[in-house]
Amino acid sequence: MWDKKAKKMIGDRALKPESLMMSYGYRPDWSQGAVKAPIFATSTFVFKSAEDGKAFFARAYGLTEADPNEEMGLIYSRLNNPSLEILEDRLTLWDGAESAAVFDSGMAAISTAALTFLRPGDLVVFSEPSYGGTEYLFHEILPQFDIQVECFRSSKGEAEPMSEPEGTRARSRTHRTWPAA
Repeated sequence: MWDKKAKKMIGDRALKPESLMMSYGYRPDWSQGAVKAPIFATSTFVFKSAEDGKAFFARAYGLTEADPNEEMGLIYSRLNNPSLEILEDRLTLWDGAESAAVFDSGMAAISTAALTFLRPGDLVVFSEPSYGGTEYLFHEILPQFDIQVECFRSSKGEAEPMSEPEGTRARSRTHRTWPAA
């Protein structure tokens, strides 16, 4: 198994993110010995057997537990794309994060963040004007899940204080997933 933590050091010296960004998250033996990570422009990958493919999918969907020393095989680009995994690994270096997620579009990132953190009865507050897709998601889709929406005009410089609309669940903490434009 590949030890990512060991790759952050040379001897007993910790490497800085600027150095790690050059090669972190990639092993040349994955790609015929290429020194730099290639861009993988495929959607599917070969399995040693149909049984291996079935087992990889079962682990990817959380149907079975992986052995701690077992490496996850490549399955399908929407589940694990080597180019994106390398990028995600490198992005963790800048903030010392455990993991990172990259998306194909801003709307994919916004909707994933909203649907991850918001629950029925919650209130989402955001500034307008926003991207049309965001406005549609917040004004048309989220209310279908009993998520209330309040917005304010960011062009005025300061948001007026808002009182919590009746019927929303009070939150002990706020989820901030992206800054206002």
